[in-house]
Amino acid sequence: MISFDENRCNLCGICVPVCVRRILKLGENRVEVTDPGQCLACGHCKAVCPVDAPQFGEGNEEFEPGPSKEEIPAPAPFFHFLRSRRSLRIYQGKPVEKNKLEMVINAGRYGPTGSNRQACEYVAVSGRKTLDKVCSLAIQNLQEQGKVMQEVIDRHLRSKKPLPQKMISRQNLPAVWERIAKKWEEGGDQLLHHAPGLVIIHMKKGMATTPEIDAAIASTQMILMAETLGLGTCYIGFLIRAIENSKKLKKMLGIPPDHKALIALTIGYPAVQFLRLVYRNPAKTTWLGEFPEKNPVEERVENE
Repeated sequence: MISFDENRCNLCGICVPVCVRRILKLGENRVEVTDPGQCLACGHCKAVCPVDAPQFGEGNEEFEPGPSKEEIPAPAPFFHFLRSRRSLRIYQGKPVEKNKLEMVINAGRYGPTGSNRQACEYVAVSGRKTLDKVCSLAIQNLQEQGKVMQEVIDRHLRSKKPLPQKMISRQNLPAVWERIAKKWEEGGDQLLHHAPGLVIIHMKKGMATTPEIDAAIASTQMILMAETLGLGTCYIGFLIRAIENSKKLKKMLGIPPDHKALIALTIGYPAVQFLRLVYRNPAKTTWLGEFPEKNPVEERVENE
């Protein structure tokens, strides 16, 4: 529950306009909360307050001082870092330390969420003994899905009817899943890539206003944190498809039946070194309105 310390508040009013729900107003002795039940506990008011007057009770200790300008990475090296991240599919055999996995998960925990719901939950799996079981169940399930999908595709081909739009991008999946299954029988892992670790983001259905977006933001911060720890990651979309189609797999991973798995990431130490940055197609951007030219000072700094 949010409150304002009367002994600290100097009625500067800086916090009032930054409140997301517009529930703050200047009172006689301190800022007042007009509707405490509407507070998102986002902490914007506390972040801008020069005297630290807003108090949130439980979790108040989380609001540490922000970084100085000197601690924030410069644009050019930070952009270079973003481009250097690649999906890793060749891992060393050694396991990832628990404290590093905790740092990766915490990086996701601090990501923004719709209405500050913070509904993301995590499963961390370590060791090939467990991961091999996950692989076996997931690959078996994908094969079953592939057979059903192929029947639908064949039925459309026989009737000479065009495939539904949603099936066009999926028509090659049955063959891909069969190849993965065959390699698995031969001792190869083309699903989890023999990774020593796995992290899954899931959340209770109906708990978040933007579940897919929340999980995507959390995972983006996680994979970047992993890079700083010398770790590599890879998104495994096929595993999510299998989890959501298999009650047995969901139970094995400790994901409640009323939760939806949204993101799966393999994680581990790289067994290969990437020497080139990522290539991407040019951004398709529509520019509307008026845009200022570069600030001369900023342009000089970029060129230095």
